Amino acid sequence: MMDWRLHTDCLRCSPQFFGAPRFDCVSIQMIDEKVILGHLLFLFECPDKDLGLFRVRARPRAEAQFIPLQSIIRGALPVQDGYFDFLVVDTVDSDMFLRVKKMHLEAEHLIHV
Repeated sequence: MMDWRLHTDCLRCSPQFFGAPRFDCVSIQMIDEKVILGHLLFLFECPDKDLGLFRVRARPRAEAQFIPLQSIIRGALPVQDGYFDFLVVDTVDSDMFLRVKKMHLEAEHLIHV
């Protein structure tokens, strides 16, 4: 996993990014040292215990929260699986694989790896 040194990760948040909406997702370090994933318009939670995939669910925009930029760890790749449900792609690179595995452990999921 990466360290806490500053790095550049170009994230997009725009209703008109080259003619189409684009709102990137991020993993966020919380105060209690847990890591969560957040869409730049929504927050996500709700793990999937059955498939060994990390499933997240979008919350309504009215529940969005401000977060410090310094708490963003890296970009994340959720794939839509239903209207409000997403599966987190953990095979982007080894760093993301280890971070999702850690989130499974913190959520007390059984991991089939």
